[in-house]
Amino acid sequence: MTRIAVLSHRDVAHELGNLESWIDSRGWTLDRVYREDSPTLPNADVLVVLGSPTSVADGFCAAPAADEIAWVGEWLTSSRPYLGICFGAQVLARSTGGSVRRMDRTHRIFESFEGVREDELGGRWAVWHEDAITAPPTGDLLATMPHAHAAFRVGDAWGVQPHIEFTADIVERLGRRFDVDESKWRRMWEGLRDHEDDHRARAHRLLDRVFPN
Repeated sequence: MTRIAVLSHRDVAHELGNLESWIDSRGWTLDRVYREDSPTLPNADVLVVLGSPTSVADGFCAAPAADEIAWVGEWLTSSRPYLGICFGAQVLARSTGGSVRRMDRTHRIFESFEGVREDELGGRWAVWHEDAITAPPTGDLLATMPHAHAAFRVGDAWGVQPHIEFTADIVERLGRRFDVDESKWRRMWEGLRDHEDDHRARAHRLLDRVFPN
């Protein structure tokens, strides 16, 4: 049976949402790995790295985030599949020769991407980030936004800026956890609420593309 490890914080940006329902549909064994435990590399077949309020952007990368860049880089040497979501995609970019910069404001949107090169990235996605990816020159750029690269691939490692795991409930809890004015996340919440089934189905199709076996 395939074993999937998911790295996250223990109590923030940790909810699996659409990822959990997809794992259940595959019948895979799930191992939760938490940053707060300073983990070693998991004994798993695939690795997913979720979001974080910390940063790997130039000038903002503290020691724990720098350690995570090295940690993911070590995982990549094993040629096992990887998916980075939001912060996890930024870590992948830094691990493979790309870059990450701090923007002048946080982007919270529910929109489709430009330059989409994989059908599974079509449609509207939930994006919540303040750091912008430039994909590594050796990678395949798969989708863009006006202010950042949205998805890329380096071998069997994928980085996607959108929170494909998000549900409307997760967005609301995250907004309230960080005391963000409701007006700044309401549009995303409404988009997910009104298209929850479609968003989940597209997230599952994308995960099938990232992890085909």
